[in-house]
Amino acid sequence: MRKTILAGALAAGALAVAVGSASTASSTIPSSFAGYGTSTISGASATSLVYTLAGDGKTITGADLIFTGDVRARTVKAGFGTSDLTSCTVSQTLDGGSNTTVTCSGFTQDTTASSAFNVAVS
Repeated sequence: MRKTILAGALAAGALAVAVGSASTASSTIPSSFAGYGTSTISGASATSLVYTLAGDGKTITGADLIFTGDVRARTVKAGFGTSDLTSCTVSQTLDGGSNTTVTCSGFTQDTTASSAFNVAVS
């Protein structure tokens, strides 16, 4: 497995777009070379999204996200396109910047077959 990072250099905080309170916060992650036109997160602010690819690089099998602040008590779900969102694993340990790492796995998404990656935090 190898991981691919979102296209372009992202300045710290460039992705963190807080709109109102944490429950209505959202982030839009820029397009990636993995073939997705948009990645949208609702319910929290994310600073990083890294896709995990299968060995051949043609299938996205997972995604690792870093959320601003503590979302350990919240539910995080993710999915591609119009597919149902599936549960992700929220780390119970905050990183050095008091941020939360979330791992979403079990995807079998062709890198060229969808235009959106969606994440909901509730």
